[in-house]
Amino acid sequence: MARPKWITYFDALPDPRVERTRRHELSDILVMMLIASICDCRGWDSTYEMFRHGPAELRGLLALPNGVPSADTLRRVMGALDPKAFGKAFMAWARALCQSTDGKLVAIDGKTIRGAFADGSAGSLHIVNAWVAENSMVLGHYATDVKSNEITAIPELLKLLDIQGAVISIDAMGCQKEIAKAICGRGADYIFGLKGNHPTLHQEVLETFDDDTCAMLAKSAETFHEHADKGHGRVELRKVWVHKNVQWLHQSEQWQGLKTMVMIESERTVKGNTSRERRVYISSLEISAKRMLSLVRSHWHIENKLHWVLDVTFGEDRARIAKKNGAENLGIVRKIALNMLQNAPKPMGRKSIAATKQLATWRFDYLLTVLGSGMFED
Repeated sequence: MARPKWITYFDALPDPRVERTRRHELSDILVMMLIASICDCRGWDSTYEMFRHGPAELRGLLALPNGVPSADTLRRVMGALDPKAFGKAFMAWARALCQSTDGKLVAIDGKTIRGAFADGSAGSLHIVNAWVAENSMVLGHYATDVKSNEITAIPELLKLLDIQGAVISIDAMGCQKEIAKAICGRGADYIFGLKGNHPTLHQEVLETFDDDTCAMLAKSAETFHEHADKGHGRVELRKVWVHKNVQWLHQSEQWQGLKTMVMIESERTVKGNTSRERRVYISSLEISAKRMLSLVRSHWHIENKLHWVLDVTFGEDRARIAKKNGAENLGIVRKIALNMLQNAPKPMGRKSIAATKQLATWRFDYLLTVLGSGMFED
């Protein structure tokens, strides 16, 4: 097998150990943790046992100058590794794997790792993630101690990402003037959810879409679109209206690039019972209503394809890591594994990440395929 190019993105990581204690290659430890994550092996002891007593082919992927690193060594090194340096290396690799964000939706949202406490403090580790919907992959992340810091974490994450030409979607918490300015300043566009954290603006946008205005907008496919879904015993009808007259909004000039207001109405019928919900957005995009609905719906992939998968398929919330650095570093390892699993070919009709992980556990040749999906040398 050709040497996977992705390994080179982590070659320059600073080793946290003093030189006299470096009995094991840092790259061996990282690859061990990555394979353990792919193969659903979730603890230090079980990772050591898998490589110590498992198939010889696994050990053949590593240098192992002094045998298999012990469980204590894995724990100490992953806990001491600088998560900022590891995160930057991960983002450089992810950017290369993604190739370009031009014209793509990059959804940003936060997730708390509930089982990981910040060095014994009361707050769990909170991670703000960036997800490229078209590639189904993680582009980057930024760690903070508590969810309330998400507003300040988003601009820091944006500084680390190459988002030229992208569309950035953020829920209501990230609907901030400074974040709009930061996005436009990086050559990207935005779609912000709007709720009660901006009560005046929220109410103004809702009142804009009165019955007469909605009827007027419905006359054009550029400003109105509806889409119906059926399945699992329910019928869902979504309607979207896009309004371009934003100048009269309160403080509209303070929202850099603001061009449109959007309202989406979801009507769901289950067993004869119908419920309706209206949500509103502001955006720097001036696009068709159909395209706008597609982008808004794609934003929720970050919940369904990233956060849910990390919790359910990778068991992230159940991971009890005492030290903050260890929790964040293992979170990065999971995202490397997830990107590879998403990028790998899916044989035998398998589509879910859980099924792909299972196949990589059963078949060494497919594990090599997954590891190689992170890029080969030319």
